[in-house]
Amino acid sequence: MVHGETGSTMKKILICAVPFSDNLGDGVIAASLAHIAGLKYPQANIEFLDIAGRVGFQEENLRGGGAFEVFAKLPSVLRSLIVFLYCLKGYFLAWRKNWKAAVSDADLVVIGGGQLFCDVALNFPAKLYFLSRLLRGKRVVIVSVGVTAKWSFWGRFLVKRFIKNARPVFYATRDKESASNLHTHFRIPRGSIRVVPDPALVCADAFSEELSPEKNWDIGICVSSLDALVMNSEYANSNSTQSARFFSTLAEALNAQGKRVLYFTNGASEDNKVLSEISSEAGALKSGFLVPRHPDELVSLISACSCIVAHRLHANIVAYSLNIPSIGMNWDKKVESFFELTKRKRYLFDLSPRVEKLEASVLGVLSEKTPDRQTLDLLRREVVAGIHALI
Repeated sequence: MVHGETGSTMKKILICAVPFSDNLGDGVIAASLAHIAGLKYPQANIEFLDIAGRVGFQEENLRGGGAFEVFAKLPSVLRSLIVFLYCLKGYFLAWRKNWKAAVSDADLVVIGGGQLFCDVALNFPAKLYFLSRLLRGKRVVIVSVGVTAKWSFWGRFLVKRFIKNARPVFYATRDKESASNLHTHFRIPRGSIRVVPDPALVCADAFSEELSPEKNWDIGICVSSLDALVMNSEYANSNSTQSARFFSTLAEALNAQGKRVLYFTNGASEDNKVLSEISSEAGALKSGFLVPRHPDELVSLISACSCIVAHRLHANIVAYSLNIPSIGMNWDKKVESFFELTKRKRYLFDLSPRVEKLEASVLGVLSEKTPDRQTLDLLRREVVAGIHALI
């Protein structure tokens, strides 16, 4: 198979990532990537393979229930061992059979997008390694991935094995920082790494039928577990505050200004737990609460807001794609990189800023005219052209 293959011979494209993650931003990425691939190969069958072994939404995971709090307190070596054994068991009991069937007739295997090249307790390194055992001889491309700067010895080892087995023909990261990390840690020549921004930048097209015709909320507050964010952060000095109190204080201040406030999450179980805590507080009835269960619901609810406030990267990306102003809070380099890319660093605050500063920024954004679309339109064209060049 050669690059530039015609649509008539491209019968199946397999997108490998975490499309069924409870963090629905990953599903938005996958759907957007499928939309872009479909523009080039309208006759191709585009399928998803979830490298966490999921086959649908709302499946249990290691972060569900009270397991996350216990897991987070374990020594890092023990956390990594638990995750690797979990993946090993999953691979030999179920994943290998299902993945082999999915890979067997794929003309193209796309790895991406999202922060797949990261090492939190060997989670993605283990999954990528096990997947790579089935990819020998397949045409594989790496598309718009995020690559962390923090690697353990075993995490780096497993990803190097993934690269050796899969032998990708193209590499593209979603930002320059990731490209530099891919080169530094995995010896991929910097000149052969392209930078193609996040596919979710085109989610307005991918989910065009799901968009709300009305702005039912002045502000959407994307609730997150700050403890979970800190555990996954690249920043060594990150410190969290009490999650529920932080978000409810912001909402109360905005309610006092007469603003219609919606609490929502990206769907992650640890975030939903914080949202549930907020909803049980006195005064919660002054605001709305929504927990999306599928990516289209996440895009739809964000589209019904005039502005959002969020830590989660893809809440900010979805809003930006929909030309809705977002106020970000920085907990990881990938968030900072996105606000730099979109020339919106002035709207990025630290992990848990003073509520007065956030409130002032939100009220300022709401009083502004419609955001300039020039940078967004340029990025959207760059994403589509960049991905089409890779596939």
